Order: sequence, then C-alpha cells, then structure tokens
Amino acid sequence: MSRSGSGPPRPRALTIADLVAETDVPPATVHYYLRHGLLPQPKRVAANRFTYDRRHVQALKLIRTLRERRGLSLDMIRRIMPELLRLEAEDAFSPVMWDKALGPRMSRRRTPSARLLDAAKDAFAKRGYADVNVDDICHAARIAKGSFYRHYRSKEELFFAAAAALATDVTARFADVVGPQPVGVEQAGAVLGRLIEPALPVFLDLFARALQRRPGYPASAESIFGQAVLEIGRLIAGDGSAAELGSRAVGGAIADVFRSALGSADLTSRPVVLVPLPRGATP
Repeated sequence: MSRSGSGPPRPRALTIADLVAETDVPPATVHYYLRHGLLPQPKRVAANRFTYDRRHVQALKLIRTLRERRGLSLDMIRRIMPELLRLEAEDAFSPVMWDKALGPRMSRRRTPSARLLDAAKDAFAKRGYADVNVDDICHAARIAKGSFYRHYRSKEELFFAAAAALATDVTARFADVVGPQPVGVEQAGAVLGRLIEPALPVFLDLFARALQRRPGYPASAESIFGQAVLEIGRLIAGDGSAAELGSRAVGGAIADVFRSALGSADLTSRPVVLVPLPRGATP
C-alpha cells in the first residue's frame, strides 16, 4: 500500500529572503534572535546555507507583537516562545494563551538573579556606580544581602551584567524600530539617541572606568560596546564596515543626548563623541 498520501504535508522550506518578505524583520535581526535563543534553530543544508519554516515566521511575528502589545523583555519572550510555538497559529496570538504561558512565571515572579539584575539596571542608571551599594540593590530586589553573593561575586560583576543587559535591550529595540530596510547613519543616530538616553549613565560609567584602566573594565567595555556597535552597524546603510557604521551612529546618538541635556546652550557644532571599535576593526 502506497504511503505517499499518509501523514501531514511537509512544510515548505523558506530562505532568509522569504522570512524578510513575510515578516519585515531584517536579516541582521533574525540572526540576532537566533544567537539569543528566541527562534528555533534552522536546518543546515550547506556549509553557509540554512532553511527555515513556518515556525520561524510565527516566532518573528510573535516577538514583535509581544513587545508592542505587552512590553515583554526579550528574555521573557525567549522563555515562553517554545510553549507558544506548540500551539496553532490562531491560539499562539491569543492574549488568553499569553496569560496562560506567562502566569506561572509571573506568579513565581522573577528569579533572585534576574531581580537583582533589574534592580541594578535601574539603580546604576539613576544614581551612578559610585552612589549605589549592594545594600541598595538587595533592598530594591527584595533579597537578603546574604543571598547576593550566591548570584554575583561582587558589585562590579553585577555592574558588568547590568551594562551588558542594557546594551542588549538598546540593540534589540533599535532593530525593532528601524524595521527591514537599512537606515542611514544620521537617522540611526537619531533613533538611538532616544533609546540610549535612559541607559547612558551606565555606559559612561563603564567607559570612564575603562579609560582609567581599572581591572576588568577595559575588557568588559570592549566586549559590550563592540558587540553592540556590530549589531547596530549591520542595520545601517553606508560606506564602511558594520563596526564603523555602528560606531558612528552610536557616537552621534551620544552627542545628541549631550546636546539635549545642555538645553539652551548655544552649540554651533555637533560635539565629537568617540565610540571604541571592536578589536580588529579598521578605523
């Protein structure tokens, strides 16, 4: 008996171009989501060629919808995505099913480590590294100080984690805002200025301490800033490498924030802000 008609039809393989056409998510953002575990792994069909399927289309649309309608972090979306992808498409986009998937996680609240990270991001951004201590962070996270060192070895380690998380947040939001078509450096800088401003005190603290050659800071700054400018640069159109374009856009964004902060000051030219390139990039 022939088995040619048995079983569900095999889903059509999709290329990265198909994903972009169906979802308006640029390739760089797709790759970013893959690296951070928000999408199922694609099927490798050649050394540098992969295929995708309807799960990837659904996941990309879900990410955008959940961020826009629920304001969920990428970390939370990553945790509930497998459960949503097991549902039929109509159910996956149902707010009732979102609540069902989120319920157990929200009822347990965040893990102690995640609560410490959230509290640290807020405290360091509002008050600066020097004016925040472990007691402050533990109080905000509602965690006993004695438990802090089960999750982070020091205030510095938590500061590095907070800076990296804020950079990831800015990069992901930038990818969501600019959409599928690469933007120019000036437009990218304007968008980044709005996104980066709340986190800028943390980045400036990290950069300043790296310039002072404090142990651990140069390597952390290079890793955090280097990855961010590369991710951003891949979404920018222009002459130069992704690292160069990203560095120019981030530098312009920081300059715009400075100009805004100075308010009525009569600035005749845009201040120059230098953003370190990733190791190996050509200046």
